[in-house]
Amino acid sequence: MISALLVGVARASRNWKMILLLLVTSIIVATPAAVPIFLVIVQTSRKTLAAPALLADKLDAVWLIDLVNEQFAGTSFVSVALQVAVLLLVVAVVYLLVNVLFAGGIIEVFAAEDSRFSIRRFFSGVGAHFWRFVRLWLVSLIAYGIAFAAYAIALLRIDAADKLATTEAPGAIRKWVATIVLLLLLAIINMTFDYARIGAVLNERRKMFRETFRAARFAFRHFARAFGLYLIIAMIGMVVFWLVARLRNLVPQTSLFAVMVAFILGQLAIASRMWTRLAFYAGEVDLYQRLVPPVAPVPPPSQPVPEFAAAIEVPPVVPET
Repeated sequence: MISALLVGVARASRNWKMILLLLVTSIIVATPAAVPIFLVIVQTSRKTLAAPALLADKLDAVWLIDLVNEQFAGTSFVSVALQVAVLLLVVAVVYLLVNVLFAGGIIEVFAAEDSRFSIRRFFSGVGAHFWRFVRLWLVSLIAYGIAFAAYAIALLRIDAADKLATTEAPGAIRKWVATIVLLLLLAIINMTFDYARIGAVLNERRKMFRETFRAARFAFRHFARAFGLYLIIAMIGMVVFWLVARLRNLVPQTSLFAVMVAFILGQLAIASRMWTRLAFYAGEVDLYQRLVPPVAPVPPPSQPVPEFAAAIEVPPVVPET
């Protein structure tokens, strides 16, 4: 597990070009939803006392109340809210498809012998595995649905028990426990489908239901190493993201230069999430390759010898003297 962790961190850090590609793609996808919000802020806060606060990423309560009550000429809160909601839904769907699309390219890069990023290798994996990964994503919806349904049933039972309880503490504790169990279950599901994608790429398999069961069997057979690797990389990624985000929040955005510095730090925080994603796949690919022997290629069937050819006697070759 430690070896796979070190390999994952090293390969993710080395492939900074792939991180840059993911970051640029993320910005392009998120721009359609961010532009209307930015325009509303600029139009409604110009020459007002709310501008410095909004510039420093601080919400001004008076400005928000005036915006909701439509006190700004030429700006309708309802229309803007509906527009942003529709754009956020579209962006979420596109972002999800992009993640499914790029997963094949990421695994294809890390499955190679040198694990080096190249545009040709990356997009070759993207095109080769996209439809398989879409089917695998549809299968994963069943697992996620079961997890959330179990969580909802647990909350209903906790609420029913709270009505008969004399204190509020037991119910609150049970809800915290249920939430923690849900988060752990979602992490296990994410990890399992990561290995399903890895197995499909490394072994060139196309039956995604079967690959899901194979990945689940692998994950539970090697649960300590697989889940330990997943948790350690997740914690490292959260710490890195928190440090960069904290550094960005410490920048006093009182000038254009400070705003640019904060913007760059914000993009670095997003890039740290991309790095964590690559570290997940790189470490999991390495662990999978260590624990699962490669599948031997099936030799082509031998061609049958025609009967007339078998009946022909070939004279022995006499060496020349």
